[in-house]
Amino acid sequence: MEKKITINDIARIANVSKSTVSRYLNGGSISPKTREKIDDVVVAHNYQPNAFAQSLKQQINHTVGVIVPRLDSSAQTEMLRGLDNANQDDIFLIVNSYQDEARELAAIERLSSQNIGGLILLTANISANIRQLLEQFDIPIVIQGQDDSGFHRVVMNDVAAGRNVAAYLLTLAPQRVLLLGIDAKKDQAIGHDRFNPIQQALHDQQIVYDIVMSDFNLQVAKDDALTAMQQQQYDVVVAATDRMAVGALQASLTLHQSPKIIGFGQSDMSRIVTPNLTSFEYDFFETGRALYHLFDEVRHQPEPQKKRILINGQLTVRASTN
Repeated sequence: MEKKITINDIARIANVSKSTVSRYLNGGSISPKTREKIDDVVVAHNYQPNAFAQSLKQQINHTVGVIVPRLDSSAQTEMLRGLDNANQDDIFLIVNSYQDEARELAAIERLSSQNIGGLILLTANISANIRQLLEQFDIPIVIQGQDDSGFHRVVMNDVAAGRNVAAYLLTLAPQRVLLLGIDAKKDQAIGHDRFNPIQQALHDQQIVYDIVMSDFNLQVAKDDALTAMQQQQYDVVVAATDRMAVGALQASLTLHQSPKIIGFGQSDMSRIVTPNLTSFEYDFFETGRALYHLFDEVRHQPEPQKKRILINGQLTVRASTN
């Protein structure tokens, strides 16, 4: 009598883990390529799962890895609060990658070895190395921060934000503008998507502007703005984040200058400083909730299409541009 094939046998022949075969048998989320490999083994060996085992309620691994690029960011903190608020049963393993690709890769590998039930990745950039590593894992993955069609994702509508700020900026009739930006290699969404519409509008209107690539760190942004303002006087400064805008504000006060200042984000900073900052604001708490709901939806659907949730914001005008 031919020996009946087991789950361990299927995993060995298909060259996948036992947990992946278990997800396959229980209708869990695995990649189409992996599903096809297991299908071939199941058909070839006429595998019939144990009826009693199949009748048991599917068990979900409630340990979820969460990787964030910066823990000193109010946006990241609010998103984590939103994640936790929407969460009912999961335990989050949170790792800070310090906006360093090597650390991010190490964090992904380390979490994957912890037998997590899924991964939520808040990231400043999806490099080729990170994409290749993520594609190796047969666990639910949702990303936030970058609009990569290869993954389920929640993204901020930074292109619309840039256009909105550009339209408002033109109403201020600026003569010379300082753009305090971020290198797109560090953060594609903020460095490119957010600032490209502003640069295009200034170019189209033949308004002189300078762009200085700075850093999310307040002190670095202040120093960079100070250097630029010592060499040239600006009537408007647009910074990539509220934190960087505060740095520009501090630099202007040091030099006794008074440019109009615009930032991006939603933080206490914009309302604590004097003058209060004009800022394009997102609801990061609700973004975190949306991120968790998408993750929960993805892990309960066997082969969901790659889903994209777009988060819009609004411009809040305050005293820094009045």
